[in-house]
Amino acid sequence: MPMNRNMLQVAIYLSALGLSAGMFLPLTSFPVYGEVSYYRIAPVEAVLVVVLALAAPALILAGLGRVSIFSPVGVWLVLLFPAIEDVLRERNSNALQQLGDGVTSAMTDFSTDLFMNIAEFHWGGLVFLVSLLVFTLTGLLYLFRR
Repeated sequence: MPMNRNMLQVAIYLSALGLSAGMFLPLTSFPVYGEVSYYRIAPVEAVLVVVLALAAPALILAGLGRVSIFSPVGVWLVLLFPAIEDVLRERNSNALQQLGDGVTSAMTDFSTDLFMNIAEFHWGGLVFLVSLLVFTLTGLLYLFRR
C-alpha cells in the first residue's frame, strides 16, 4: 500500500516528536560518567535539532510543506557539524593549532564514537536513530509526493 500525503504527514509529525525526545533520552552509559544523552554532551546542538525537527510539522501545518525539506537537512547539518568542522580545520591550520585542536577534539571523538557504535546504544539511542532515519526518509518522500 503506497503512502499518501496524509500518512507521510503523520509519519513526519511522529518522527519529529521521537527525534526531539531522543535528544534527551539515554543514548549509552559509562561506568564513571553514568548515562549520557545527546543533550548532556552538546546542549546547544540538541536544542537546535529539536527546533529544526519541530519546524517541519509547523511548516506543513502552515501550508509551507515544500520548504519543510530544510528541516531534515538542517538536522543533519547540526549533527554532522563537528565532523565538517574538523575537516575544514585540518585544511587551514598550522602545527600549533593542530596540537591545540587535538586536545579540544575529545568531545568530537566521543560523539563520533558514540554514533558509530550502534550496538552500544541504550533504548534512547535506538529511538533517536530510528526517528532520525524515518524523519529524513519521510521528509524526502513528502517533498516528491504530489
